[in-house]
Amino acid sequence: MNVGLRIQNGELKMRKSLRNSTFFSAIFAVNLFLISVIPVNAQSVDSLVAEAVKNNPQLKSLQYKITVSEKRTESINTLPAPNLSVEFSQVPTSSIDILNQSNSNNIALSQMFPLGGKLNAMAEVERKNTLVEGNNYDIYKINLTAAVKMSYYTLWLIDRKIEVQKKNISLINDVIKSVESSYYANKINQADLLTLQSEIALNETQLLILEKQKEAEIYKLNKLLGRNLDSKDVYAITDFSSDQLSSSQSKLEELLGYSNPSLKKMNSMIEMNKAMIDANNRELIPDLMVQGMFMRMPRGMILTSKTDLAMLAMETPKTEYMYSLMFSINLPFAPWSINKYKAKEEELSAGIGSIEYAKYDMQREMTSQLKEALVKYNTAVDLTKLYNEKVIPLYSKAAESQVSAYQNSRTGVTTVIDSYRMLLMQQMNYFMSKADTQMSLAEIEMMVGTNLKKF
Repeated sequence: MNVGLRIQNGELKMRKSLRNSTFFSAIFAVNLFLISVIPVNAQSVDSLVAEAVKNNPQLKSLQYKITVSEKRTESINTLPAPNLSVEFSQVPTSSIDILNQSNSNNIALSQMFPLGGKLNAMAEVERKNTLVEGNNYDIYKINLTAAVKMSYYTLWLIDRKIEVQKKNISLINDVIKSVESSYYANKINQADLLTLQSEIALNETQLLILEKQKEAEIYKLNKLLGRNLDSKDVYAITDFSSDQLSSSQSKLEELLGYSNPSLKKMNSMIEMNKAMIDANNRELIPDLMVQGMFMRMPRGMILTSKTDLAMLAMETPKTEYMYSLMFSINLPFAPWSINKYKAKEEELSAGIGSIEYAKYDMQREMTSQLKEALVKYNTAVDLTKLYNEKVIPLYSKAAESQVSAYQNSRTGVTTVIDSYRMLLMQQMNYFMSKADTQMSLAEIEMMVGTNLKKF
């Protein structure tokens, strides 16, 4: 990294000029730049995103909802179940014998046939609902991706801050040991030592806070990944190459218009309402009921008097059979029932208007957030470059100047230490701007609803 080379080169130069100084050898024994060993289980952000998409329980739940809607579509687009009825009648009723030939038996089978493409219209409504459920899945997925990336780079930044704090502590401790054991000891008084020790205490406090922040962030990331919350196997890589945004603002706004899953959901809801209006209008078409009946009855079953009943009892019954087929329709367009269908259509039409205005407002809000994210991204990019190319090299030279001043008894040791502390703080600012670049890029991808590496 250029910053590292510059600072390291400056450090080497200072080492050469002070090679005979035990005290400053101790100072420079602490590298200005962070030299980290990459953990064996460190993972890239892309691998963690893939893991989250695979294992996140909420995302799995939304996937099952899509399956539920698909299966409901299949069940809707089928005829309703037929109806079977069986009737037994017995005359006289002095005893019960359903198999007696003097009894009558009726078996009827009926089937309702929805006409006018009603079944397909209702299935189309559910197909549109499947698209809505798919949009819900995409919304959560893109938000999950952004959340994982932001958590990842937050964890990466915390690790870098921890290393800076440890470096401050190590630097000051080495200075204290050096001045206490070298001929430079007479150049530092008790007040300076107390100042240095106070600085260590402050850095240790900040280090403790950062360690707790890291612990909380790991819990958060584990939750997103679908891992055990107490898992400690989450490590960010020590460095990364910053992804660059190549798309223009106008292109990003265009992408937002047709790729954002929340806006797509609004479109799907409008289409579903239109399908519901079509299904509602088809309800005005009558349905056909077909019924077939088989009847078995004794001859002369139709009795008109007690005499007929007595004659039937004396004779050997003869069985007769009868078949019937009946067709019937309902009348949904009756004046007293048609109004509810008209009211339903008006309700759904009003719903479409509401969704359209909500979509318009949502797109405006998202466009505003996109512009803000772009400003944040461009600011972070500029700051990263500024820290790398100008700020850190200047602070490095300032630290070198303070070393020279101390060597010539023109300043105190605390001033020297403070200059190097400020140098490390600028390095921390560099890391923050680098992390902000990736976080704002993740936010932009969430707005437009797609991975910008494709564009």
